Amino acid sequence: MSRAALRRAPFVATVVGLALIGASCSPNCGVADTVVVLDSRGADLLVYRVSGSHEKVEIFEVYRGKPKFDACGLTATSAIAKEPYLRSEGLLKKVEIHGDRLEIIYTHNASESIKPEQARLSR
Repeated sequence: MSRAALRRAPFVATVVGLALIGASCSPNCGVADTVVVLDSRGADLLVYRVSGSHEKVEIFEVYRGKPKFDACGLTATSAIAKEPYLRSEGLLKKVEIHGDRLEIIYTHNASESIKPEQARLSR
């Protein structure tokens, strides 16, 4: 190996090492949450969040003002209300907000049910 190649080897190793460190320190959220804004009433926004890959967790959240979500579906803004949507409780009929509390109304009648993406804020 030439002397020039020997002098470049530590430099190349350093650059490759720094690239690997940068890659390992980049934000990694695994599976990003799916976040959809469904409805707004005044300053309140209804958001439907799905977390997880195999065993999904579905949550309705209400924010005051429009939050900014990052690539992982996270936000620095706190929800004023949130409630899990539990399919084991029945089909979704509607989502109601009562002050700072969110209530999921379930039904067992398919003709009364809606898909989560169709939910709107009711009072």
